[in-house]
Parts: sequence; C-alpha cells; structure tokens
Amino acid sequence: MDLLFLQSIWFEFLGTMSLVSSAKAAGYDVGIRIGSDSALLDEVRKLKPRCVAFSCVTGIQGWAVQLSERIRAINPDIRILMGGSHPTFFPEILDREPVLDAICVGEGEHVIVDILRAGDTPEAWTSIPNLHVRMGDTIIRNEVRPLIEDLDALPFMDRDAYYRYPMLRNNPVKLLITSRGCPNACTFCFNHSSMKLYLGKGQYVRKRSIDSVMDELDWLVSSYPVKTIRFEDDLFGTHRQWLLEFCSMYPRKFRLPFICFMRADSIDRDVVKALVDAGCYNVVIGMETGDEYLRNTVLKKRITDDQLFEAAHLFHEFGLRFCTTNIFGLPGETFLQSLKTVQMNQKIRPTFTWCAIFQPYPRTELGRMVLEQGLVDSLDADEIDPNYHSRSLLKQPEIGRSVNLHHFFYLLFRFPWLLPILKPLTRIPPNRLFILIHRISFLFIYAKRWNISIIRAIQEGRKAAGFTRKLPQKRHSAVHE
Repeated sequence: MDLLFLQSIWFEFLGTMSLVSSAKAAGYDVGIRIGSDSALLDEVRKLKPRCVAFSCVTGIQGWAVQLSERIRAINPDIRILMGGSHPTFFPEILDREPVLDAICVGEGEHVIVDILRAGDTPEAWTSIPNLHVRMGDTIIRNEVRPLIEDLDALPFMDRDAYYRYPMLRNNPVKLLITSRGCPNACTFCFNHSSMKLYLGKGQYVRKRSIDSVMDELDWLVSSYPVKTIRFEDDLFGTHRQWLLEFCSMYPRKFRLPFICFMRADSIDRDVVKALVDAGCYNVVIGMETGDEYLRNTVLKKRITDDQLFEAAHLFHEFGLRFCTTNIFGLPGETFLQSLKTVQMNQKIRPTFTWCAIFQPYPRTELGRMVLEQGLVDSLDADEIDPNYHSRSLLKQPEIGRSVNLHHFFYLLFRFPWLLPILKPLTRIPPNRLFILIHRISFLFIYAKRWNISIIRAIQEGRKAAGFTRKLPQKRHSAVHE
C-alpha cells in the first residue's frame, strides 16, 4: 500500500475522504483504518504501507504522535505525515516531534498526490508547496500554494475507504460539502488565521456548482444507504442566489430531508420558504449566547437579538425545524449572563439545541484575550481537551455555576419549569453526577437533531473520542500565543 490514514475516532472526516479520492484518482493505493492502537498497529504490520498519515484537529495530536512512535518501532523506514487543522495552525509540532517526517499546512488534495509521485524519501518532498519537511536537523518550510478555486474539478469523496466499516456505511445520515471557506471572523474560531494564511492566494470562500452537487448526491443515494443528507459547509447560505436555485432543483430529484448550517442574518421569508419546499429537515444557527454584548463584542458574531427573533419567527411561521448552538462559560461571563442563554432559547423556542463549554484555543483572538486577562495561566495546544462538554479552563468567579448550567441545559430546554429547582443546584461544585445528567439528556436531543434513532445515538456516543478517551500526558511546554 502506498499510504494509510489512521484514526481512532469513529467518524467519516470529509477532508480525509477528499485526500483519499484525489490520491486514488491519480492511481495510488490509499486506505483508511479506524480502531484501537493495537488494531491499527496490526494493520500497519499487515499492509506494510510506504507512508502513514494522520489528519489531526487540536486535541488528538498527542495520540497521533504516541502511536507514530510505536509505528516507527515496527518499521524505522516508514514515512509519517500529519495534516489537518492542528499542524496548519501549530506547524511547530514538526520541530518538537522528531517522529514526524513532514506536515501539510492547509489544503492537501494536490499535496498528497505530489508526495506519492515524489517517492518515499523526504529529500524528494522538499520543494512541494504546503509541505514542511524534516531534513536531519533542518526543517524546510514551503509556502502554501493557491487555494483550489474550482471545487468541481476535485473527484467526489471516496466513501468506500470509510464504508468498509458497517457502523459508518449504515449511518442513515450521510455528509456532503458544497463549499469551502467562511466569510466571518468570530473570535473563538481559527477562521481569521486561515484567511491570513491564504491572503493573496485566491478566493477564500468558494462554492461548487449546483450540477456538481446534484451529481454527487445522485451517486451517493444510488450507492449507499441514506435517510438524511447533512451539508457540512461552515455556512450553507453564503450565496443567496445559489441557495435559492439549489432549493428549487433539489426536490425535483430527491425526496430526502437535509440538514444545513446558516446564520440568522441570512434568513428571510424567501429563503425559509425555499428551504421548506426543498424538504429541509433542520437548520442549525449559531446563537452562542443570549447576551448580545458577549455575542457581538466578545465573540464578534455580528448577530443581533432582533435578527435571532426574526429568524425564529419565520421558522415557526413556516414550520421549519431549527437548532441553536450555544456556548457556556465565556470569558467574563457572569452567571446571570449564562442564564440569559437559557432564557433566550426558551423565548425563541428552537426545535433542537446544542451547547458546549467554552474552550480557549491558542492562536485564536479569544485565546489571546483570556491569556492577557489572566483567565488562564497558559494555553498549551498539547493539553487541549477534545471533550468540550465537561469542564472549563477559565479562572473566573462564577465559572462553576456556568458549567453546571451547561450540564442542565438540555433538561431546562425540554422542561423550562425545572429552572427554579435546578438553579440552586448550580452552586454545588461541578461533579460526575451533573456530567452524567448532561450525557443522558444530550443523547436524546442528539438523536432528534440529526434524525437518527436513539440506539444509533448511543452507539455514536460510545465511540466518541471526546467522551471516552483520556488525553496523553503533557509532553511539551505551553504555547503563549
């Protein structure tokens, strides 16, 4: 085998699928394996890949490095690569982890093909754009190439690489993406860093043609079991005319409900009607917090309360299900402000909801702010927890109450009359019982939000890395950026 992607998370990553499809289209033997460390090591022994690769978000890079060290013990000559958002925004991981031969910064479809064409030696990789390569004690850092502007030119996602596993193949919800890039720069997101990385390298927000999306949907529906389509675009409604035309064409060919992510300020009567007519099952909108000051001054979300109320009014008028996303424990947030998030949801009455505890990521605007304000002692990319549903890293007076309110949020959403009962309990220090309450209530709303069975939700929950996997021990010093 030419290259093998390894992961421990039972989830189909669209980025990895796209890389595999590009490599296969170029004639290379590339695969994906998921499982425990021992199972993955057995696959490496059996398949003897020339290279192994990890696609890492921040929070799982420690696991990837530790497994790489065990792989290196099996075969000292194997080439080890890392791509994804973590090495893109923390490229110094190559300096600090000698087990890695190279990292890919940014989009990787063309990079992976260039690597496989170049051969197995890092010397042959040193001129490949987007690639940082280890050469003895030296790191060669190449610039990123221009963005892939013609998304239609990319082959469809290679799903067979993941669907060798029945759990993923039989998932009634299939993921698909119609665009790349987000035009916004919320402070809790890496998007502004990504914009900076690709400044002058082409159009940042790109959209596939409707014909291309329809062709992939047709192939997907005819090839695999599917009950619901989930569009994973950062924002499905960045191009209003595209959205309206898509919603006009979709029901002519497909009767499948779909889920998409949008902003409240892109919602109007024509858009909602078009979504309903097309068979949209659920629109997810980011509210983040019920406090307008926190939402727009701290998070720079640029969404007003009035826009949220108007969007909710239209959703209710047309009978379109919608979901809000929410964050508890924001920098400077008081308990009363976090309570406003609960109350705002009760006022606009979404069909579903989702919430997380704020996680300060290094090199985001909000990460820098919490360091400057002394709300954390340090931010270490190697200690970021992939689970953002259990605890807060912030040091502020009422953070424990905000964390507890997060744990009770789904109960309060479903049963608002519980607030006078649960509110006094938020004064108790966060504990395992409150986390268990969150997990159980989360499963039921998770199943309804994604249009899956409760059995499927439990199955996915048991496999979720953020709920079940302990982080590796700290390996490096903190990143103060």
